[in-house]
Amino acid sequence: MKTDTTKFDRTITDFFHKHLNILFLVGISLLTLAIRNEFRGWVSGDMKFFLVPWATYLEEHGGFAGLATGPIDCNYPVTYQYILAFMTYLPGSYLAKIKVVSVFFDYISAGFIMLIVREVGGYAKKSFVPLLAYAAALLIPTPILNSAAWGQADSIFSAFLIISLYFLIKEKYPLAFVAFSLAFSFKLQAIFFLPVLLLVYFKKHNFSLQHFLIIPAVIGAVSLPAVAIGKPIPEIFSVYLGQLTANAKTTLDFPNMYFFLPDLYWQFAAPGIILTFALLMTFYFVLLRKENFVLSGAALVEVSLLTIMICTYTLPAMHQRYLFTGDLIAVIYLFIRKERAYIPLIIWLISVNGYMYYLFGFGPLVEQRYLAMAYLWIMVLMARDLIFRPLNKPTAAAAARQNE
Repeated sequence: MKTDTTKFDRTITDFFHKHLNILFLVGISLLTLAIRNEFRGWVSGDMKFFLVPWATYLEEHGGFAGLATGPIDCNYPVTYQYILAFMTYLPGSYLAKIKVVSVFFDYISAGFIMLIVREVGGYAKKSFVPLLAYAAALLIPTPILNSAAWGQADSIFSAFLIISLYFLIKEKYPLAFVAFSLAFSFKLQAIFFLPVLLLVYFKKHNFSLQHFLIIPAVIGAVSLPAVAIGKPIPEIFSVYLGQLTANAKTTLDFPNMYFFLPDLYWQFAAPGIILTFALLMTFYFVLLRKENFVLSGAALVEVSLLTIMICTYTLPAMHQRYLFTGDLIAVIYLFIRKERAYIPLIIWLISVNGYMYYLFGFGPLVEQRYLAMAYLWIMVLMARDLIFRPLNKPTAAAAARQNE
């Protein structure tokens, strides 16, 4: 009996250790899904006054046919309206269906974050470290609150930006541009990543400028169904302009430089936009001139994160949610700059501070001006690391190309 028991136990433990990575992946996926499920009944203001009424309008006007005339006052692009229209044919409440879509893209992002960490870290397929990145991407608070509680669509466009970053690292540029284009087709804020594409083009010069034509081509292609249904073309593209002019406030509870200025949008908006271009131009100029800087792998991750952070710090009318893509890339940063583990923690606190107040009326956890100062401090540290302590050293071939 003792021998049989030992053999039985050995079979179990051998199976457990052989498939430990898969078991962890499944287990953490189910547990993080269970966490999200606890917020299934939470109704945010956006859900109550915008998302559900838009879906209801489409249902009342024939599903996809309703796209021709609505939804009324919808400032989300047609790609998201397609999702809402498709929901009208499915059972269940719109509250649940909208959140399911957002949560689904949380897992898409986590999967590609795992792949990026494996790629830039040079980990073997059986390594457990990329799995920890997958778990972290699902456990940080902002994706949980954004998708499961708020019911917002930031997880969708951010997932495509993470995919774009992955293909940039792999140097599969057509796929990177297609992914970026899809991100932009869902949310204007994807444009924060566009400067990275330009920098890669000028720094690496290993793909054609014609790749940028993929962006209007994809956006045009995804707009064709709406045009065929009867939606006016100006209405399809006016939502982007509408997002630019929707809020005449310097900041919408996001801790950036505007917390040190009076809320005079008409006075400070234009200077803030110009400052954003100036900072990015200076930052990129240094990177282009640095001979020992190779824009690949981990360095590309850092540049992407800092670019998004500069945009959200200096551009006006930033919402609490607009650093969402940065929150996800910060997970990757955590695994490539291990000595700077506190930086992702500060980034996540910056976002969640506004989430808690908007969703639950709790807080702020930290006074916003203090977070704005911390935000500026960590950006300076990140820029200094990139310039003076780059993670990627140039190969002989790369150095030769840069010196040509």
